[in-house]
Amino acid sequence: MKKTPLLMLLGALSMSASVYADYVQPNIQHEAFGKQKVAYQMNTGDDQEQLQIIKYVNNHMQTVGKENMEVQVVVFGAGMSLLQSTDEKLNKAIDGIRANGVKIAICNNTLRNKNIDWKTLYGVKESDIVPGGVAELAYLKQKGFAYIKP
Repeated sequence: MKKTPLLMLLGALSMSASVYADYVQPNIQHEAFGKQKVAYQMNTGDDQEQLQIIKYVNNHMQTVGKENMEVQVVVFGAGMSLLQSTDEKLNKAIDGIRANGVKIAICNNTLRNKNIDWKTLYGVKESDIVPGGVAELAYLKQKGFAYIKP
């Protein structure tokens, strides 16, 4: 039997449907993660990427347990737009990670170079500002933090 384009399409559709089966929780055998110290880099100006990084932070904390984590998000360069946004979804996401104990460290070099008044940034306190974002990441790594650049 010769395959017609319609038969080929139906075959492809049935194969793709099987690839997207419903999720089934596996029985994962993994030792406890223990305490984790993590520094996430936030230097993208794309709001969708920023939301994705915040999602990674939330997933990480949910997996390990927020009581077992010390997390910092280091914001510098184009990432400063995260804290300049008036987007309610983004601000809600920021509030959510802060409520879970995540510290957001703000790069003073970026503030100075872009002439940004830190008082205009969403929820930022003067104590959130660090001398430099990249230097802060290196400092945190020396202090035993794992470095994550999504």
